[in-house]
Amino acid sequence: MVKTTYENIEGDVVIIGGGGAGLPAAISAKRAGAKNVIILEKTSVPGGNAALSHGIFAAESPAQKRQGLNVFADKLFIDRMEEAEWKVDPELSRDLIYKSKEILKWLADKGLVLDYVIALAGSEGFESSENAPRVFHMFEAELDKDKAIGTKLIDTLVRECGYLGVKLLCNTTAKKIINDKYGRVKGVLADTKDGSINITANSVIIAAGGFAGNKNLIEKYFPSFGDVYNNGLPHMTGDGILMAAEAGAADDDQVSLGFMGPHHYPWAMSLNLLLRRPHVMLVNKNGERYIGSPRKGGTHALNRQPGKICYALLDSALLRDIIRKREVCGSGEQAMGDNGAWLDVLEDDLKKESAEGKVKIAETWEEIAEYTGAKPEVLKATVERYNSFCDKRYDEDFLKESRYLIPLRIPPYYAVLGRQGFDGTGGGIKINSRMEVLDKQGSPVAGLYAAGDNAAGFLSIAYKYPGQALAFALYSGFASGENAAKFSLGTI
Repeated sequence: MVKTTYENIEGDVVIIGGGGAGLPAAISAKRAGAKNVIILEKTSVPGGNAALSHGIFAAESPAQKRQGLNVFADKLFIDRMEEAEWKVDPELSRDLIYKSKEILKWLADKGLVLDYVIALAGSEGFESSENAPRVFHMFEAELDKDKAIGTKLIDTLVRECGYLGVKLLCNTTAKKIINDKYGRVKGVLADTKDGSINITANSVIIAAGGFAGNKNLIEKYFPSFGDVYNNGLPHMTGDGILMAAEAGAADDDQVSLGFMGPHHYPWAMSLNLLLRRPHVMLVNKNGERYIGSPRKGGTHALNRQPGKICYALLDSALLRDIIRKREVCGSGEQAMGDNGAWLDVLEDDLKKESAEGKVKIAETWEEIAEYTGAKPEVLKATVERYNSFCDKRYDEDFLKESRYLIPLRIPPYYAVLGRQGFDGTGGGIKINSRMEVLDKQGSPVAGLYAAGDNAAGFLSIAYKYPGQALAFALYSGFASGENAAKFSLGTI
């Protein structure tokens, strides 16, 4: 069968990718005056990573103000830049933080009122949720799939696109950005099941998502992460980055990997929470302690360990104590663990995961050492040293808080496997604060824009505040759509 080729479909703005950046880009472009806006989505349904989101970052939002939460954009901006050591674009960071409240207002106007606001501590650089700002906006306290904001958000954006007359082409894969002899963007070549499409347009927005599904790009940017657990969407193969490079874009090494270890992959919520409990003792595969508590810097510390794996060790007395006291360690655990309900299934999950080889329950530390691969004498010495610290109420090695120094002496003993993993990537295409793609000389590629996970300059290794990726996707989408429309129409 000969495939049909459709040529010279005309558009004002073409958007590659129909996710958390591409959909708002289309909405913004239409509202800025573009008459013919086309989204090319390679999968059968729009959404991308945004459809999996549980919450969104915002500062000085309506919900925060209603609840009397003093979360100041000025302070968040300074904290953000200092955490990132000013390696990120300050204008981009400033604009996102200061305009995040407008995104929340827009969503509320569309019926998405995110009134449950929490702090999530850990990889964000805070010792606990108690001293982290409450910036993570959700629908409900629980992080169940049915209560995540992602699906409702995408449904709302798609509905708005339909109302505005945006043309959404699913199962349509962009293959090449077309430039004229002067380097200016002139359209996109795309493939469908029925043939190829040649779309002419003066503006193109790359919002094709990250590169979690492209092992070559993972190895390029993160050489030691090729074999860690990859929870990213497999169709996120870095198409946008590759097309941008071919169109003359500069590469930007300020890329981020959404790693969040230690986690108990594949997903087991109760054991994820147990791994991050300050009460347990964490050791690497050699049976050595490497951190006091995973509540601050746990993700980065795990990156330095052999195989990027760890084990949370506890004994039966500590397990009983955790379950009996039902202490909730901060608002992050309150949300993810349904205010302590996770403790009701903890023992059952430990037994289940033990049967699958991802937890070891044993009567001796020698058996635990055999499971982890550590030398028995090393693990035994590590436990004895740790227990001596517990007896003295002082951790000579890592200064773990004394209230969490609990000796491990009562069998059976437990070893819970924790792994480093990632669920997405950010960056790769160099842009300026107007979302214009830059060439190797630092000048804009005329008519080319990037947004969301494709765009570099905001996300970095310093992912301090939860929900930033979704907030950046929406903000950069709106900004790129407006600027791309004005460029296409010749008003800028």
